[in-house]
Amino acid sequence: MFKGATMRRAPVFAVALLLTAMVPAAAGEPGSAACKRELQLARKKMQETLALVGAVQDAPAAEKCKAYSRSIDLADEIRESFAACERGAARTDAVRNADEVIDATDQAFQKWCPPRPGMIRIRMIEVRRLTREQLPKPLAKVHRCAGDTPIYSINERFDLGRLIALGCPGDPDPTPEAVKERNAQADLLRKEQAHFYLTRDKDGNDPRRLTFPIFTADGRETTTDLLFAERTSLGDKRDEISAFWEPAKPGVCRLRAVWRVSDGKANLVLWAEATDCSAGARTEFKPVLDRR
Repeated sequence: MFKGATMRRAPVFAVALLLTAMVPAAAGEPGSAACKRELQLARKKMQETLALVGAVQDAPAAEKCKAYSRSIDLADEIRESFAACERGAARTDAVRNADEVIDATDQAFQKWCPPRPGMIRIRMIEVRRLTREQLPKPLAKVHRCAGDTPIYSINERFDLGRLIALGCPGDPDPTPEAVKERNAQADLLRKEQAHFYLTRDKDGNDPRRLTFPIFTADGRETTTDLLFAERTSLGDKRDEISAFWEPAKPGVCRLRAVWRVSDGKANLVLWAEATDCSAGARTEFKPVLDRR
């Protein structure tokens, strides 16, 4: 599903300019014959996207919706091709432009394709359950945790690549020391958690596991490479990860943390705590650290 927005300019011109910019002016030779073919196919898809969007500028809304939806899918595939097969500045420019195309076309979709009466659109992250045998090979080599249950998994656009989360079973008997160090209630530590990997593409190539700075229950700074799977979300800027949970710190009923990812590193930019959670969604948080 997509976020609501208003298109500020005719989408055919926006997409045309961005897709033209996506052709690297001085891209290096791809690393393999397969990537050469992949990039050739990506350029064909760019032309298909231009044709789709251009053909429906004066068409009824139903035709626009079909074309915009297909264009978003194509732009996502184009982004994957450049993310996987380009390098350096050419890759950065191509991926950024692909993201702009996806966002611009999404805005047009929102304008011309409102939800049916009584329905609303929300931003959703697809969660899958994978067996270890179904993991992409690069991730299967680095993802290790106890247990053999189906693995919680997400795979989302993030920065210049993808953010892939893979779950791990919780600790059935967390120690008091672990509770204080993670600053999380014991019941939470017994639940499924997840490692987060930055990868080059959907196939999990070049995975880098993120480590997250946190505060312990007694206020010390430490790090963890596990977050609570169902308490973690992505920001709108595609470089932020946020989470909330019930801490082990006395007198605090809930905390919220936000990390901004740069150069493969998660930097803590917000740590806020609430002492009264009776207001539900209107719970007030007091920042302990705010570097936003």
